Amino acid sequence: MSGIAWLVEPMSYPFMQRAAVGTLAVGVAAPVAGVWATSRRLVYLTDAMGHAILAGVAAAALLGASLLVGGLTAALVMALLVALLVVRARLPEDSAIGVAGQGLFALGVIGVSVSSQPRALSHVLFGNPLTISSADVAAVIALSVIVVAAVAVCLPVLVATTFDPVHARTLAVRTGLVDTAVIVGLGLVVVVGLTTVGVLMALTLCIAPATAARLLSARVTRVLFLAGSLGASAGLAGLLASYHLGLPAGPVVAVLAVAEVAAAVLARTCLRRRHAN
Repeated sequence: MSGIAWLVEPMSYPFMQRAAVGTLAVGVAAPVAGVWATSRRLVYLTDAMGHAILAGVAAAALLGASLLVGGLTAALVMALLVALLVVRARLPEDSAIGVAGQGLFALGVIGVSVSSQPRALSHVLFGNPLTISSADVAAVIALSVIVVAAVAVCLPVLVATTFDPVHARTLAVRTGLVDTAVIVGLGLVVVVGLTTVGVLMALTLCIAPATAARLLSARVTRVLFLAGSLGASAGLAGLLASYHLGLPAGPVVAVLAVAEVAAAVLARTCLRRRHAN
């Protein structure tokens, strides 16, 4: 099979077209949000958020409601709990994240144990973009646009509170409110991955391309562009590779995203050696 046919032939099927659009959407939105997770040292939060969303998904399955809505609700609850524990109870951020995340995760495990659809829940965790519907695609695109647009509009505030929070406070910027907004945004990204690459793989897309982009550039706008581009590339390439190799799409996308970090490390090492010589 020629290279062009390798790329084009899968896209002749409607289910692959839907999968490609959904995967590209999460491939862009996740790393754009992930840049702030890595810059603000909230990587642990993204992992805890993935576990916490299980509670919402399990509750939605038990009630016969939309899994997407259940995951979104759990993400918002997680964000509010963390913000409440940090702002009101004065807990350290890692402690607040651990308490809220593990508590919701425990509720999710209980929900899964009594659910009649354990396979549906595992599908949400590990993902299968080949089965998403047109309605799922529309929802994923809408959530992705919200995340990217919010980052674009709030970019000056995000930069100020991330890299110089003391100065931001002197300008009367409510850093606690910004932190809560970042947590909600990360929750939206994880929810975006529910019907595409799955929650666990969405976490990888959130962190790996953002990490690779930060290795390649120090300018925030360039990092955001690179992160989105790398995430979209890993998503589409992983989807095509999984189709031709008969492998699950989510893990393949995650492996390629991690490979981008390795490539970025190698490129940065080569550049440093060249400048040293």
